[in-house]
Amino acid sequence: CRILANRQSAARSKERKIKYTGELERKVQTLQTEATTLSAQLTLLQRDTSGLTVENRELKLRLQSMEEQAKLRDALNDALREEVQRLKIAAGQVPNMNGNPFGGGLQQHQQQQQQIPNYFSQQQMHYQGHPHHHPQNHSQNSSNGGQSLSGQSLSDSMDFM
Repeated sequence: CRILANRQSAARSKERKIKYTGELERKVQTLQTEATTLSAQLTLLQRDTSGLTVENRELKLRLQSMEEQAKLRDALNDALREEVQRLKIAAGQVPNMNGNPFGGGLQQHQQQQQQIPNYFSQQQMHYQGHPHHHPQNHSQNSSNGGQSLSGQSLSDSMDFM
């Protein structure tokens, strides 16, 4: 009797062990599948991170380039404004503060009226000679006939922008 009870107990113990081993094997399989899935996701995320890092670097370089272009454009605009102001003073269009600020008004008006046809004929010749230029670049040049001191068109000096 006792031997039979021991055998039955051993059989139950063996069944529990087999059942427990089966459960552990299923858990191992589930964890391996999950690890494979996570590994694939990690690879994709690393690839995305690398791509975003490269894109971020490129965008930073573009931003730096655009900031440098803006500084150059600002410097050019400042230089052009100074040249226009100097030319206006040289042409007597801006009154000198040492004298009467209202003097020269008629003379200034007459000079401007004489420059208008000259300006439009220069612009027409310029457009015919350079069809690739855009009109918005020429609006800045109206006060001095589109010419710098060297005789070059101011829009030509802006072509590098």
